[in-house]
Amino acid sequence: MLMSDTQPAGTPDPDRWSALADYHGLFAGGPPRRLTALVALPVPICRTGGSRLLLVLMLGWVPLALLTMLAPGVRTAAESFAHDFGAHARLAIAAPLLVLGYSVCASRLGLIAVHFLHSGLLDEEAETRFVSALAAIRARIDSLWAEGATILIAYAAVGALYLGDASLFMQSAWQRGAGGAGLSLAGWWNLLVAMPLLVVLFLGWIWRIALWTHFLRIVAGLDLRLNAAHPDQAAGLGFLTQSVRAFAVLAMALGAVSAGRFAQVYAAGETTQYTNGLLIGGTVALSLLLFIGPLTVFSAPLMRCWRNGTMAYGALACELGRQFENRWFAPARKTGADILDEPDFSAAADLYGTVSNVYAMRFLPVDLRSVLMLLGAALLPFVPAMFLSLPLGVVLGELKGLLF
Repeated sequence: MLMSDTQPAGTPDPDRWSALADYHGLFAGGPPRRLTALVALPVPICRTGGSRLLLVLMLGWVPLALLTMLAPGVRTAAESFAHDFGAHARLAIAAPLLVLGYSVCASRLGLIAVHFLHSGLLDEEAETRFVSALAAIRARIDSLWAEGATILIAYAAVGALYLGDASLFMQSAWQRGAGGAGLSLAGWWNLLVAMPLLVVLFLGWIWRIALWTHFLRIVAGLDLRLNAAHPDQAAGLGFLTQSVRAFAVLAMALGAVSAGRFAQVYAAGETTQYTNGLLIGGTVALSLLLFIGPLTVFSAPLMRCWRNGTMAYGALACELGRQFENRWFAPARKTGADILDEPDFSAAADLYGTVSNVYAMRFLPVDLRSVLMLLGAALLPFVPAMFLSLPLGVVLGELKGLLF
């Protein structure tokens, strides 16, 4: 229960609600937010979102820019790096967006999670289980094992790519050493710092999304007090669509990586017939899977609520309709001048409006506007990528083709 035994029903327990307020930042922890704890530093290195953004840029993109300007054959290396759209998209755009997600997305997910307690969807027994679930998720989010595993997996993945095909890291002139043998200083920094940093940021969000999905699955298994006639057309779960909007910043990060590759292959003339489908279609599919997919755990409860609601409210609507017709369309009935003042019409309109909400229920607590915002954010980076990598006439021709 969330109420003290000595307080009247309906009066919040200030101490309990104060404790639950700590869960507003439930998903703001986790990899790589606790690296300072992993290496036993007494205080976090970066306390603010701005300082974290700056740190990511100083570890990833800025050193590469400086090292290419100081490298032997500086003009070739600097020009090569300047035209490496993929590197800029990954390290100067996607990585900061992933860090920005801690402030924009992670905090919103925590607020959405705690809102279940204010929504009226949980009875006393469900509230107790829900609070236990919050505590369990908090423990997993803050696990140092997850922090360490994320770093190990990131370096293992980058190392496997290098050992499997070192040429992947020497395709650009700025990554090759003098004479084309081995890696340059910028190439080594990219291999040992910049790329693992980006992978750690992505893996950290994969871990949060996995725990978000697990949390939603636990909630979906509770005996929720769903209301088929709720005006949000999601039985009272409509507030979950806010999570999709919160994930838009991460979708933009995914889109930036894909758009960087898109610009790179078009600028180098290495496109194939599958390029657009794989990069653009893959970005859309991955965004839907990662950011809307977790909400599918509520599809089964919503379908049950819809089936029960349509039968119950449908029967009620039929009964009201029969009574309405018997009263107003009986042979002996005479219509008076005061027909507009009769309450029957208002009652029928109100009930039929409610029944319409029931029949229009969605089986996924997401609205179309949120989906469009998510996909718009994911595809937005492709717009500058097209202008950077394709002739202006080609871009304008494609845009005209969308209209005519």
